[in-house]
Amino acid sequence: MKNYIKGMAVAAMMLLALASCRRESDTLHNYSYVDDLTWSLAQKSYGEKFKILWEGLNSNYAIWDYEKEHGLDWDEVYDKYYPKFVELDTLSTKRTIKDDELTALLKEVVGPLHDGHMNVKLYNHMTQKFVKVSPGDERNSTERKDDYYEAVVALSGVPREPDLTYYRKTQGKLKDYKSVNATGALQIRSVMDSLSVWANRILKATSQKTLPTEEELSDERTAKAILSGLNQLNGLSSNEAIINAVNDLAIKYSYLNINGVHELDAEMIENGIHITYALFEGNIAYLYFDSFELTPFLTTYQTSTESLKPYARQLAAEVADVWYSWFNAIQDLHNAGQLGGVIIDVRGNGGGMVSDYQYVLGALLPSGGQHVMDSRTKKGVGRYDYSPLVPQVMPTYEQPHVTVTEPIAVLANIRSVSMAEMTSMGATLVENAKLVGTRTWGGLCGLIGNEDYSFTYAGHIGVSGKTPVYVYCPCLAAFSRDGKILEGVGVTPDIEVHLDLGAWKSGNGPDSQLDRALQYITSGK
Repeated sequence: MKNYIKGMAVAAMMLLALASCRRESDTLHNYSYVDDLTWSLAQKSYGEKFKILWEGLNSNYAIWDYEKEHGLDWDEVYDKYYPKFVELDTLSTKRTIKDDELTALLKEVVGPLHDGHMNVKLYNHMTQKFVKVSPGDERNSTERKDDYYEAVVALSGVPREPDLTYYRKTQGKLKDYKSVNATGALQIRSVMDSLSVWANRILKATSQKTLPTEEELSDERTAKAILSGLNQLNGLSSNEAIINAVNDLAIKYSYLNINGVHELDAEMIENGIHITYALFEGNIAYLYFDSFELTPFLTTYQTSTESLKPYARQLAAEVADVWYSWFNAIQDLHNAGQLGGVIIDVRGNGGGMVSDYQYVLGALLPSGGQHVMDSRTKKGVGRYDYSPLVPQVMPTYEQPHVTVTEPIAVLANIRSVSMAEMTSMGATLVENAKLVGTRTWGGLCGLIGNEDYSFTYAGHIGVSGKTPVYVYCPCLAAFSRDGKILEGVGVTPDIEVHLDLGAWKSGNGPDSQLDRALQYITSGK
């Protein structure tokens, strides 16, 4: 009996010791730097990783009251899962903790959270790899499986050209069309392909010569060196490393004057964009873009200087030409009384810059901004230390422009996130506009950079790829104007319509969601 009582006492003390580690600090711990003091223990301990994850979210997360309404007790999460992460430390002395094992446990911890932007990375020090969990991905891929599958299939391969190709081939459907694909991956691939094409052409030509000249043999050696350099790029994972390596090749072989080979601009890569303008019959002006990254291109075009790389000036001019074609068509046709309506397509758009709003829906509205939502920020280290709600006013175009009174349709789907959702919400507040498609992702809370961490009491936890814990953690909670948080829910369309995947994938049929938007524009219903 004594041994039993003694054992119970020891167990109770252990539980108290575990619980004592869970505490709310009255000081803000800044996780935005890489320093040994903060991260040293977490480098080799799963339990310490969990503590940083729990404590960081406890002080930084923007919607704990919303999670509480949904039945989540963050203290209970600590009490339940800290021992499980400590157990991994014990097990790691006997065997390797596998990535899928760590991922499964991390999903249990953060999977219930509703923030649609959040992603969490933990470093598995035993495999030397990061595991990643996104609560939004977990929720939408399970709770909205059909919508998720529909959008993912639509985004595979070439996401837009098959559909507009159908309209371009149909007599009279399109009166004008311009498109530029300036995505970062395409910019990188374009330079690599240009180098590869030149090198393979040289090798093929030399192989057909019985007695190649010394100059031809020199070109052959150069071609082999280029292909070797390109092959080494396969081992690089970060954009920064790839850009630097491609630029090294571009500079090294600039004397060859290979068409399409130039130095890449890091900002243009980071802010790459695919943008399309079309004018449908009935003078309906259509704009598609895959990310809210218009501002850098339009600003570069408007303030272009000789200090910019030539290709950067050219790329900015090409993107600006597409946007201005859309914008000017609206101005001219409206003033002539001939504008049928406007369609803005943010399907598959992952969001980006707030300043872009003025070039999209904001280009159709009066100057002075649009009150789209209300927001609040973290204002202290306590779990529920939030600021009062303030109006979230999105920027509208300030240069002289018409206010569009004709029908407006915004196309969205489950892969419309963040600024795409702000645009979707904005459309539901405009009398002559309708949101068409399927419910959006559910990630409207705002982000900041690490540099603003101490000012807002929120920000990224850790540094991606460098610290053993990293959380992409929004600090600004967004509320609809009637006081609802839409995280994990999204914006519901005024006109719900699903995509005809068969027609979309074939490239030979119409886009059912776009057709429904066109129907609304022409019929008003």
